[in-house]
Amino acid sequence: MIRFAALLLLAVPAQAQVIPTGTPAADILLSQAIAEHRIFLTCNALDPIGHPIMVQRWEADVAAAAAILRTKGVPRAAIDAFTNAARLEALQPAADLPFAEVQQTCLAQSDWPARYARGDFIRLDRQLPGAFR
Repeated sequence: MIRFAALLLLAVPAQAQVIPTGTPAADILLSQAIAEHRIFLTCNALDPIGHPIMVQRWEADVAAAAAILRTKGVPRAAIDAFTNAARLEALQPAADLPFAEVQQTCLAQSDWPARYARGDFIRLDRQLPGAFR
């Protein structure tokens, strides 16, 4: 989680926060997935071919996670907070953040393309069900 510390410096909308689901392991997975994808989607934003694919995959994973949360009886407010925090708009840096700061954050996370290519990140559709065991 330390590798995401630089990311926390990016100004993000205040409403983009996960609230407890009632299962701490699920809360951790949801928060980590959002933090990882904030880096992936921000740093990949200028790739006209790869970015739409990455967005589509993230949105599918978010939809799968919301469905899992519903089947596990997670309160609607927690599901709504997660899906709101996981929106592309909520993951992007504030519009007035200088590009140099975004670039610095991405350079500090220089392993992100390899991690994404290897699938070395939280896959909510696969990992979230196990958090409820």
